[in-house]
Amino acid sequence: MSNPIPLVLGWLRRARVPLLIAFSGLLLSLIPVLAQFGERFDFGLLYRLRGAESPPGEIVIVGIDHESALRLQAPNDPQSWPRRLNARVIRNVQASGAELLAFNVFFFSPASDPDDDRDMADAMQRMGRVVLTDYVKPRQVSAGIYLESVVHSTEQLTDAALATAPFLLPKDDYGMNQFLSFFGGESQATLPARLLLAYALLTARDDLLGVFGDVAPEATDFLRKETSEREQFDALQRELTVLLQSRSDLLPALESSLQQRPMSERTRLMLRALFRVHASGRPRYFSHYGPARTFPTIPFYKLVDSPSEQLMTALRGKIVLIGYLEDFQPEYTEGLFQSPYSTISSVELTATALANLLEDKSVRPLLTPLEELAWLFSWGLVLGCCAQLLSVKKALLSIAVLSGGYLSTAWGLFLAEGFWLPLFIPLIWHAPAALLSSMLINHWRRVRREEKIHSVIERFIPVDVFSHLTRDEDIKALPSYGRLTHGICLATDAGRYSALAETMEPMALADLMNEYYRVIFQPVARHGGWISDVIGDAMLAIWITEGNDPKTRCNVLQAALEIQQAVRRFEQHHQICFPVRIGIHCGDLRIGYIGTDSRGEIRAVGDTVNIAARLEALNKVLGTEILVSEAVLQGLEENRARRLGQFLLAGKTRPVSVAQLVSAEAVEMGHWCEVNHRFQTALDHFQEERWLEAYAAFSQLVLQLPEDGPIRFYLKTCEARLRGGLAAGDQPLGIRVEKSDSARPLTK
Repeated sequence: MSNPIPLVLGWLRRARVPLLIAFSGLLLSLIPVLAQFGERFDFGLLYRLRGAESPPGEIVIVGIDHESALRLQAPNDPQSWPRRLNARVIRNVQASGAELLAFNVFFFSPASDPDDDRDMADAMQRMGRVVLTDYVKPRQVSAGIYLESVVHSTEQLTDAALATAPFLLPKDDYGMNQFLSFFGGESQATLPARLLLAYALLTARDDLLGVFGDVAPEATDFLRKETSEREQFDALQRELTVLLQSRSDLLPALESSLQQRPMSERTRLMLRALFRVHASGRPRYFSHYGPARTFPTIPFYKLVDSPSEQLMTALRGKIVLIGYLEDFQPEYTEGLFQSPYSTISSVELTATALANLLEDKSVRPLLTPLEELAWLFSWGLVLGCCAQLLSVKKALLSIAVLSGGYLSTAWGLFLAEGFWLPLFIPLIWHAPAALLSSMLINHWRRVRREEKIHSVIERFIPVDVFSHLTRDEDIKALPSYGRLTHGICLATDAGRYSALAETMEPMALADLMNEYYRVIFQPVARHGGWISDVIGDAMLAIWITEGNDPKTRCNVLQAALEIQQAVRRFEQHHQICFPVRIGIHCGDLRIGYIGTDSRGEIRAVGDTVNIAARLEALNKVLGTEILVSEAVLQGLEENRARRLGQFLLAGKTRPVSVAQLVSAEAVEMGHWCEVNHRFQTALDHFQEERWLEAYAAFSQLVLQLPEDGPIRFYLKTCEARLRGGLAAGDQPLGIRVEKSDSARPLTK
């Protein structure tokens, strides 16, 4: 079993550029600072591509702004405003028929005038649907250790509120892209979750009871309880949270019941969000609607004294959020945030979170963290492969098209379903890195190509092509170039070429021969050989090997069979008889320059080349197409070869053992094994000079295969022996391929 390590190392070496791009993007995505920057980049781009959207109409913001301070002649510090102003606003909001009122303002310090707190608390109790925002304050418990504690509004105001809760963002969410629905081990609800439950109880309690009655009727009693006081409301929310988080089967059942019960789509979305928020408690991504003032905003001063009928109508049935706008913030608060569209205030961020819950709308990562890493790695590989496999122009086009398609897909997913597909690494790192790599790779390839061409010219092209070179030593050393190596020679010749040349015009003959050579060159190149010589209709191909390599010899034999099949298709296509004859031999040979200083060529010379050419010519004598010296077959399990005996070739003093190579189709047709066995038996009789037995054996074979060249050749030779044409023990004349079509195989 071959060692897989070199194969793996080779693959890694070839794929190093795609892997480098993929791994680098993967590592960059794991750096926290870049991950946070990438998230801001992604959302900024996606929101700008999407554009602003209209928020749900249930929410109205009452803004404490600079204009209100001027009209009310209030101080610039909004924390020092008289709280009786808030009491007036609460009464007017109640009179308008608003469903719910929330202050995104901190009241953790008593008012300078105690009557103000009593007045505001009385207004809150009368309305009964006012929610206050708590303040989360870090508290040092020891050196370097801090705990966050929730600071409520004054006791008087807290007791009058329906609920209190902080509005929290994750600590590491520097881009303000997420908000918390629960905190403190997912046991305490934040302001958006409090408001969602309060609004659902006020506007859709019957639908809520109906859905729970379908799924868990035994657990609906807590939803019927009175929730007009803060403790009652808190208890109901805790029970709902515990119920949904303790029973994993309840959420799917509730969502299924929601789809089946008749109700408005707005109510369906709100209740679905209510169930999901209380079941998971995980942070949710904002789905921003637009820049500052996207939500309907009413200046605070307009609700202090006798608001207009139109204004009162605009508040009917709404959730009213009161808070500081971006142009009027207390100095000690962090009330400004950077959304993908603009700087917005805390009350607008709260409105966005609540609106997302009412619509069950959220930006959701399309991939889990592990899936995102796998996706980034795969995308880096794709662009890296474009950089490595394509030219600069094609790589530029491909990377641009892929990146554009990626961005379009991400935009479409974000627009349709709110899915977030990572953009920063694929667009800002992968694409430029792939383009730069493509330019570097193609530059490196161009340099290597020039070096390779120069190397090929130095070793294989005649001297007159070198006239443009500047190094004189190259030209001077070329005539002495040559090296001794082991190789395999494949010689071919086309039968009936002379007859064909007499009947064709020279230009037509040249076109035909060019196509013929294209046909026979392809198998040589495919199996690792190179063309040494082409003369007329003859070709010599060389395979250079390190020693007597069996794999290379198998490649040569396969190339010969493919040449045979290719020429047959060539004959059928052109409707001509142009049979190919092939001879193959292996051994030592010299590859080098042959010629003078003024003219020459690089070619192979040696006895190996001569024997291959003689074997090619022997095909004509034996009536075969492919002859191979048995040296080529040594050590190979080749069932397509037929041993033909030893032949003394023209000009040689030592015989060569020869075998015929037949195609796989010939082996599969007829009884090849049986015929080959009988042929070898007859050949043994012949080599042992038992002429009668040999004659009888070959006579039987020729009846079965009358067109078989080697059988007919040996049968005629046996007849000559029996007639006395050759005396036993006489030296054979050999194969005079250049002058005679007769041949005599060697005997003992």
